[in-house]
Amino acid sequence: MSKKLLEGIKILDFSRVIVGPLTTKTLADYGAEVIKIESRKALDFFRSSGTEPDLAAQFTQWSTNKLSVTLDLTNPKAVEIAKKLVAWADIVVENYAGGVIDKLGLGYEELKKVKPDIIMLSSCMQGQTGPYAKHPGWGFQLSALSGFNHITGWPDREPPELGVYTDFITPQYNVVAIIAALLYRRRTGKGQYIDSSQFETGVQFIAPLILDYGVNGRVANRQGNYCLHAAPHNAYRCRDEYTWCAINITTDEDWAGFCGIIGNPAWTKDNKFSTILSRKENEEELNRLIEEWTINNTPEQVGTMMQRAGIVVDRLPTGAYQLGHNPQGTYRCMNEDRWCAIAVFTDEEWAGFCKVIGNPAWTKDDRFSTLLARKENEEDLDRLVEEWTINHSAEEVMTLMQENGVAAGIVETGEDQLDHDPQTKYRNLFPELDHPRLGKHHAVASPFVLSKIPCELKRAPLLGEHNEYVFKEILGLTDEEVADLVVSGALE
Repeated sequence: MSKKLLEGIKILDFSRVIVGPLTTKTLADYGAEVIKIESRKALDFFRSSGTEPDLAAQFTQWSTNKLSVTLDLTNPKAVEIAKKLVAWADIVVENYAGGVIDKLGLGYEELKKVKPDIIMLSSCMQGQTGPYAKHPGWGFQLSALSGFNHITGWPDREPPELGVYTDFITPQYNVVAIIAALLYRRRTGKGQYIDSSQFETGVQFIAPLILDYGVNGRVANRQGNYCLHAAPHNAYRCRDEYTWCAINITTDEDWAGFCGIIGNPAWTKDNKFSTILSRKENEEELNRLIEEWTINNTPEQVGTMMQRAGIVVDRLPTGAYQLGHNPQGTYRCMNEDRWCAIAVFTDEEWAGFCKVIGNPAWTKDDRFSTLLARKENEEDLDRLVEEWTINHSAEEVMTLMQENGVAAGIVETGEDQLDHDPQTKYRNLFPELDHPRLGKHHAVASPFVLSKIPCELKRAPLLGEHNEYVFKEILGLTDEEVADLVVSGALE
């Protein structure tokens, strides 16, 4: 097997939640040996999201290829063990609020005494210096602070809650900074401290808007899906797709439970449906009546209610019915909106767009002959575009536009990306892993592929799974020393 890119690089990971774990995940996925320091008393946020720490599915996404040990860092003996691991490591990563790692006795100045050439990355809200350095918080606040909330949404509405957007920006900067520090150490033999501000990495992404204010005095605001430099530029509704579920009723008890779930309408008491035989004889009418109920519920709602009554029900994958997978007892549920985003910037793209939609007469109207004219009549333009897209599937719209040089993409759901997108399947972006507690599950792979060096994904660790390996084999502690750590509470 080819040598891994970062094979031989050792990382001690004190980080939690998303920014730090995603930083070390990238390095671990390419061969670095990463030891994640955890605590049973203060679980990682995503460890806490499951019914048990080892049943937290989201934690598995950020922690592939890592080792896990459990230390109570409020215990002085645990801090001493952590320092022994620092002596082993090349890199230390943490993302506590500013100043917390110093209070634990594991700040950079202390770690340099243990290993002078150590590389340490601290990635907190707003950096380790300045008046707001010690502000704690989450990506929710940083998305607002960095300006993303202000420019997202519609001009006549309040700024939306955008989520932890900056949490997925900062790790990329962190990885680059760590690689740069490794190259610097290779040349000079010296380590260094990396002070990463999650706020400042976020601001990088809206720098043009800040410069526009500095030069022109313009304050960017919410503008929905519109773009000053393109028209059409929007997400357009396409032909809706129905979702389906398969219901299997084999006994009179199942039938009674089913009737109760749908509210015992009068038709359920008709002799045409009183026995299995009569229901089979009148199955076409029965299916129509059942679908009058399922069409007003999502597959999840149907499934939950049926399962409570002990009735077997399964959701069919999106598009399965259209592909010919239509088993007996399959019913349409509430339809799903489908959308496709289209952007036309240039005259060449406009010509390609008009060709795709069949060059209807309105495309030759002076109101749409130039970009400026299209911007002035954008509301009419959007309505006319959607009169075409509504008659086509989102996949069809995207494919036709892309084939003619027009930027277009389906507004995908998580289901689309995991189960239906041919691109993610081809590149194996979500490989299946086997976890001893969760079983088969998907994890996200590296978003870049190196032609000479593979990226091998292994499952996330169980809590404290590698205590024995790390403390005995890496640190060389005896059984008695490990037992003493357990008794003292340092090793959880």
